[in-house]
Amino acid sequence: MFVVLSLCGTAYADPSGSRIAAGTHFTIYGDAPADAYALLAGIDANYQAYARGGQSGDSVGDMLGKAVDGLYQEVSDILDIHIYSFKGAIKVFPDQPALARFFRQEHGMEFKERSLYHFEKDVIYISLADVTVGMLGHEMAHAIISHFFVVPPPAKVQEVLCGYVEYSLRKSRGSLP
Repeated sequence: MFVVLSLCGTAYADPSGSRIAAGTHFTIYGDAPADAYALLAGIDANYQAYARGGQSGDSVGDMLGKAVDGLYQEVSDILDIHIYSFKGAIKVFPDQPALARFFRQEHGMEFKERSLYHFEKDVIYISLADVTVGMLGHEMAHAIISHFFVVPPPAKVQEVLCGYVEYSLRKSRGSLP
């Protein structure tokens, strides 16, 4: 995924759509408020574990913001790289075809992946229909790695590190085959 971004040479559009949640590290955009519920369900059935300190009256947007912040902290712990001042965005598309249409309209290119992180914009683009905690954690790992190193590691090295994060998240949730 990172290689595609490096080769295309064009900047991606700023996140559009409605803001459905905001946390300390990410503002999350989607097409409808219902996306917040679906994203919570997609990233982890036990999202309440992330929302430590939450109040019983928290809105779904507040819970999603806290859940994404918690996942960001977990990814930081797995990598042992902590960037407390990081700010980025997550743009949620309904499915992979909608994500592919975005790339085709904005850049005239075919895109077959389900998610990606764009370094220059600090935006994670993700398919809601395909999202998993491992997938989102993988993209967050790209964000952390890209901001930690003065010269980001080569794409293959990043994929190894991000794959390790994805594996660790799946293993901690007992979702390995």
